[in-house]
Amino acid sequence: MWSLDEMKNHLQEEFGWDVWEDKLKDQSNNIVINCLESVQDMFESKKGCFELFGFDLMVDDDFNMWLIEVNSSPAMDYSTPVTEKLVKIVLEDTVKVVVDYANAKKKS
Repeated sequence: MWSLDEMKNHLQEEFGWDVWEDKLKDQSNNIVINCLESVQDMFESKKGCFELFGFDLMVDDDFNMWLIEVNSSPAMDYSTPVTEKLVKIVLEDTVKVVVDYANAKKKS
């Protein structure tokens, strides 16, 4: 398991160009947006509530990105050194957005 920065560095070293920016970033954004749009009418809006989703994506040899699954309650345990780092960031960012949205937005 790699962090995004580790994957970007690997792709740059392996292929000699910025595969993430040129091929994968927009694909990943589109997959997430399309998935959420496709089920938006199935969710009940509850004031003061939010939900966290985990998207598992795969990249093939031609740099096509594929959705493997969406987790509606992703694991937030420290199962690997990468997940330990990412979970801490996600939890901190979630608090910033949920509790202190106005200030989090200004810092971005």
